[in-house]
Amino acid sequence: MLQLFRNIQFTTAITLAVYVVLLHWAALSGQLTANADMQDSGLLYTSLFGWLSKEAFWSALYACILVYIQALLANRLADEFRILADRSWLPGMAYALVVSALPDFQFFSAPLVAATFVILSLRKIFQTYKSPKSPVLVFDASLWMAVSCLFYPKALLLLIAVYLGIGIFRSWNFRDQIAFAAGVFVPLFLAWVGYFWFDMGGEFRAAQFGNLYGLFRFDMRTDAVFMIKAAILILIFLILMVNYGTFARVKAMQTQKCVSVLFWCLLVSALIVLLRPEWRWEAFALTAAPIGIFLGMAFQEMRSGLAELLHIIILGLIVLLQYPILAL
Repeated sequence: MLQLFRNIQFTTAITLAVYVVLLHWAALSGQLTANADMQDSGLLYTSLFGWLSKEAFWSALYACILVYIQALLANRLADEFRILADRSWLPGMAYALVVSALPDFQFFSAPLVAATFVILSLRKIFQTYKSPKSPVLVFDASLWMAVSCLFYPKALLLLIAVYLGIGIFRSWNFRDQIAFAAGVFVPLFLAWVGYFWFDMGGEFRAAQFGNLYGLFRFDMRTDAVFMIKAAILILIFLILMVNYGTFARVKAMQTQKCVSVLFWCLLVSALIVLLRPEWRWEAFALTAAPIGIFLGMAFQEMRSGLAELLHIIILGLIVLLQYPILAL
């Protein structure tokens, strides 16, 4: 199946769309139940998409469409900056696989929306490399990540990854520092003004900044479903760890910097999952961009047979989770 994505033909975008639909078919066909809990959502997400928590089909459809758009953006990101040795559709395919792997990802959620802006922010960071317009790009990078916080407040921590990422690509100067701060301030301030206008300023502050992070309590319910979900993520992380040398030995300086930024983004995104009292699988959606691109790199560098086998194993575990009649 991976052979379908080892090319740069434009028509493969159709194949990718079919792949995304198949990954989401269980949710689209009503086999899965939507999670109506919006406890961690920002007030902007609740205002715009809160109604989806009661509409399982539309929530699944919106998620499917959004994942396809994100996969296209992730693939473009990898192609534009030559992160993979050879251009292909593997990063987009791998992104779709990662962000559709668990039933918790199958429906529209705040972390899934925030993941879109993570990709947009990464692209702006990569564009700062030897660019004479660095303040504009720095502003855009921090602005996109701040916008993600409006939908999923816990994504605020990713601004650390943005700051470190920009520092990897260029030396900070005063103008860049001001541009970064302005990019963070503008969307948050404008959103607060908007809600303050409707006498909801206090609610916005409470949703956006109240109880952002807490210490994790290890009280998860470790049943068979939990173990299969964990197995999928552990397998993906093991693939990345085994292929770490492949990621580290890229030759082009710009590509090396891109890989370093992706590692920081992955690290901070994973930290967000743990800086919370309860376990929430959907928070892993924030890690989809770096994991998807790295997984695409790994599939490209592996022997074809091994890559196909690992892909089939991941798909098999996904099917076990999505179709209770086959598993649990």
